[in-house]
Amino acid sequence: MVKNYWTLFYLTLIGIIIFVSLFILVLIFAKKLFLDKKFGIMLLIVCSCVFLVLSTLCACKFILCCKDYNYVSSNTYIEEKAKVVEFTVSRFDYDGSGRQENSKPKFYLIEKDEYIVLNVKDVELGKTYIIRFYPNTKICDVIEKIS
Repeated sequence: MVKNYWTLFYLTLIGIIIFVSLFILVLIFAKKLFLDKKFGIMLLIVCSCVFLVLSTLCACKFILCCKDYNYVSSNTYIEEKAKVVEFTVSRFDYDGSGRQENSKPKFYLIEKDEYIVLNVKDVELGKTYIIRFYPNTKICDVIEKIS
């Protein structure tokens, strides 16, 4: 769980640095790269918007990582007994096997009487687990299967 957190933390930080740098470089070299061409203004606007949107997405995820930093640094987490109610994402394997992959299970937290969607694999629908998770990044580990 901590490894997944640090991976997300560094990937979003690197993403912010890269996309902001590319946005600045596009603006600095706009005349040389874009404005000499036929549709230069349109290309400049499209590239600027793409880099701006990507850097904003990385920044949003990075802010969630920063909110969970206190949990990671103090080696704490939220531990709950939860039941898998449904899967929020289902994908079908189109290679001919017809296999269905479910992800992002929706858990019912029994003691808090609330629902939460977490990022975890290898859980079954209708089963109850003891889970540990970070509340903002939704990174989760299954500790024990109860039923």
